[in-house]
Amino acid sequence: PGSFLNFSSYLGGVYQGVGGGLLAYLGMFAPGVILTFGMVPFWARLRHAKWFKSSLNGVNASAIGFLGAACIILWVGAVVTAADAMVFIIAGTLAVVYDISASFVILAGGIFGAVLHADTLNLGQVEWCTLVKGGDL
Repeated sequence: PGSFLNFSSYLGGVYQGVGGGLLAYLGMFAPGVILTFGMVPFWARLRHAKWFKSSLNGVNASAIGFLGAACIILWVGAVVTAADAMVFIIAGTLAVVYDISASFVILAGGIFGAVLHADTLNLGQVEWCTLVKGGDL
């Protein structure tokens, strides 16, 4: 949520100045706060209801599905070379399989990507689509 709030404030500020930035910030921030404080009085009763627990399991499952879809969309848009694919897969493996914190995954991905970059070791700079179609390494 932090990056969306910052970006919406930035766009609002660019478009309409300080007032636009504040309005954009409130437009992104207020619905969550209203929903949170509006839910507090009912939470004690709802958290013990079996149907509510089941619905939360469904919400969690759909959130995981959305995250999987986002990863696929990111893959299609961001992976151009084999080096990109290696960084993407290693970062995902570190986060999911080894349960390493996000800050260390980002740091490891940055280091690994810098090492594989065309300006350093120039490893894996073959187009990913060529590899998928059966091209030569």
